Amino acid sequence: MRFTVVIIACLLVVARLGAGEKPVRGKVTYLAAGTIYTSVGREQGLRDSTLLVVVSRKDTIATLRVMAFSSQSSSCLVVRSSRPVTIGDDVFGKVVSTDSGIVRSDSAGIMHPPDMGIAPVSTFSAASALPKGDVLELHGRLGAQYITTLYEQSAFNVAQPGVVLSLHGVMRDVPLRLDMYANFKSLALGGRSPLARSAVNQSRVYGLSLSYDDNITVASLGRIIPFSSPSIGYVDGALLSRKFGNVVIGTVAGYQPDWTMRSVSTDFRKFAVFAQYSSFDRMAFSMSAAYARTYYRSDLDREAASLLVNSALTENLYLYGNAELDLRKKLGEGLILSPMITSAYGTLYCRIIDNFTIGLGFDAARSYYSFEAVRFVPDSLLVNTLRSGMMVSISWYIPGGFTLQDSYAPRSSLGPFGQEYSNSSALNVVDIFSTGVSLRCSYNTSRNEFTMLAGYGLSAQATIARTVDLTLRYQENGYTVKQTDQHLRATSLGGDLMIFLARSLTFLASYDRRNDYGMTSHAVFAEFGFRF
Repeated sequence: MRFTVVIIACLLVVARLGAGEKPVRGKVTYLAAGTIYTSVGREQGLRDSTLLVVVSRKDTIATLRVMAFSSQSSSCLVVRSSRPVTIGDDVFGKVVSTDSGIVRSDSAGIMHPPDMGIAPVSTFSAASALPKGDVLELHGRLGAQYITTLYEQSAFNVAQPGVVLSLHGVMRDVPLRLDMYANFKSLALGGRSPLARSAVNQSRVYGLSLSYDDNITVASLGRIIPFSSPSIGYVDGALLSRKFGNVVIGTVAGYQPDWTMRSVSTDFRKFAVFAQYSSFDRMAFSMSAAYARTYYRSDLDREAASLLVNSALTENLYLYGNAELDLRKKLGEGLILSPMITSAYGTLYCRIIDNFTIGLGFDAARSYYSFEAVRFVPDSLLVNTLRSGMMVSISWYIPGGFTLQDSYAPRSSLGPFGQEYSNSSALNVVDIFSTGVSLRCSYNTSRNEFTMLAGYGLSAQATIARTVDLTLRYQENGYTVKQTDQHLRATSLGGDLMIFLARSLTFLASYDRRNDYGMTSHAVFAEFGFRF
């Protein structure tokens, strides 16, 4: 109860930053369904809901709204566009700056979940800008959600109300920062009320930390995950790092949270060291490495190392790659030193000409196990096969608002190479006849050891008066189970709605009617979100 009172009191102490504006520039680095990723991030002073513009061949082609970001990248939603954005397009914007310069991130870069969308600003610059008498500034997001899925048989119905809270606060006179991200929700099955006592608590606390941060030294306590090396995972404990020019060196130690993410577990202890090098020139090069050990009580449970590289090699060439190695392997009832790749992923995007981009990539992964979970399982029953594959993609802009995209990914298998694969093709048409309506047609195929799939989708998206974004979509898939030659069909019809009710108030909703394996369901999602 006391903690709740403190949070409510903090929410009432919101101050303004006295600030000017400063221009920033970056590149579009990656494209995903409905999301544009850029090389502009917290290091350049980016903040939540910042507006960016995309420029191609001296033409402004899109306006983006920042929804989440890290130290050197951001994910954005398209507010308005005249034609599709492509990898390598220029990104421009203006960010808030203070008397001491652009608002910068902490030295360790404690990672927030993707939908947290909070800018960890410099405590000195933010605190010095607080009006006289205010000792705390808070920013964040509060969202009230409701999710339900209804079936023909009510016993299968699912209801899940919840509240999402993300919070970031800085103090005036001391370089202290408070970060919090949590999802408070419950789950009710069947005909029970979602507010009944029988509903299951599914709340998650993804981050709750108090940090000392003077832009050189960072010391944090709480539930944290180092952004410099996210493969370390969540830690309930302490982080200490220091910045030396372009290099950050740090360590983190504590307990691994239990799977519910609600309480602190002392069963697994974790220790890790990490380092990151970042350059802020036109290449925007970043590389980080980490070494971590996990213990189950007093016994070694896992030992791993990881490496991540992120760089714009030239104006038309972008590279991303990461890899993780397990350093120990189970043999009998013990662990031996035997390094092997757990996962690896890499992509290289190249803009051949202004309207044509090609991507090449690879990935590999194998199962890894907690030693405590498989200590008494025979070695012959553990699957250690490394599954790998490659990816080839193209993105071709055709004058008139058309974009053709295709991605082909063959997978390794027991048969000939390419026998298992996935392929996705899409044709996008933007702003048809200047009506603000965009269309997307897609066709997907995949094949593996057990099934074959072929499906197509259609969607239409429209922006109305710059305050309402409406999408209607239809998807149909056909499955074939090889062993039984059984043919199955699944369809989905739905829509998405986003309304900007005010500068800081947003309403989101989606509906899907699915018919899969002969069972019909209706899924509804709704959220009122408030940013402060």
